[in-house]
Amino acid sequence: MLQTHLHPPFSIPKLSRLGRLLAIAQVTKETLSILFLGLPLVKAMPLVLLSAFPGVVLYLLHWHLALGRAGRVLAAGVWLFTLIDELWGVFLFQELDTPTQAQTQMLYWSYFLGLGIILLALTELAWRWQRNRIRARRNVYHQALMVARQRR
Repeated sequence: MLQTHLHPPFSIPKLSRLGRLLAIAQVTKETLSILFLGLPLVKAMPLVLLSAFPGVVLYLLHWHLALGRAGRVLAAGVWLFTLIDELWGVFLFQELDTPTQAQTQMLYWSYFLGLGIILLALTELAWRWQRNRIRARRNVYHQALMVARQRR
């Protein structure tokens, strides 16, 4: 069957297995952070609860990513906003009057673990976009050569 166009039909690329695993790791880290860092912060400063709304939305979006229902564009946006939220969380925790040594240590572990997960997820997405772009370019050239050979 002869194709009338050179580009394959459009489809939204889904997350890879690694992308879903990174989302699961982020959800796990956020759950532990909420329990051990967020609740003491809310007890000390209840108004912080209002600023936690974006974090809750991101938490739900990470569940969406972990279930594998999201595309890569949404995932990239979620991971970029997660990076901003991590930095915002560190800023809010620094405003706490007297954090304990254990809370400070948990904050640093949470921050660096979260930063590592986020950067790894963004790197994986960028690598897959570049790889698929190269594959698509090769595929278009290959298809053009095949069409040209059939016309002879």
